[in-house]
Amino acid sequence: MKTTVEIIETTKEESALFEVHEITDTLQNILSVLKEEKLFLVGEENGAHYKLPFSEILYIEVVDKKSFIYTQDMVCQSTEKLYQLEEKLLPHDFIRVGKSLLLNIKAIRAVSPTLSGRFEATLMNNERVSVSRKYVPDLKKSLGMRKRI
Repeated sequence: MKTTVEIIETTKEESALFEVHEITDTLQNILSVLKEEKLFLVGEENGAHYKLPFSEILYIEVVDKKSFIYTQDMVCQSTEKLYQLEEKLLPHDFIRVGKSLLLNIKAIRAVSPTLSGRFEATLMNNERVSVSRKYVPDLKKSLGMRKRI
C-alpha cells in the first residue's frame, strides 16, 4: 500500500484520506486509533488514581464483580464493567479469552495447549493466564495461527 504524509500549517485542520478496495480489520483498527483521543484507562490502587496506557496493560480480569487491570508493575481496580472495557480495548489488540478476562495480544510471549483443550498464554512478565476453550479459535486467529491440516 502506498502511503504519503504531508506536514501542514498548524492553522489547518488535520485529516486522513484512505482510498481502499475494502475495509479490513486492520483498517478498522487504524480508524479506531485515529478517532480515539484517550488511549489509557484510569485505575485505582491504594487510594491513588493512575493513568494506564493501553500499551502497558497486560490483561484485565474480573474477580468478585470487580475489574482489575494488570500491568508489569501494578494491579489497579477499575470502576468500569468488563463489557465497557472490552468495547474500548478491542480495536487496540485486546481479545476476550475467558468469561472474565481480556488479554493484550501484544503482551503474549508464547501460547501452548493444555490437556483440557484450553490454551495457556505466557505473558512478557512470565505470568501465565488460561484461555478458555470457547475463545481458543479467536486467539489463534488474532495470532495468525493456522489450523493443522
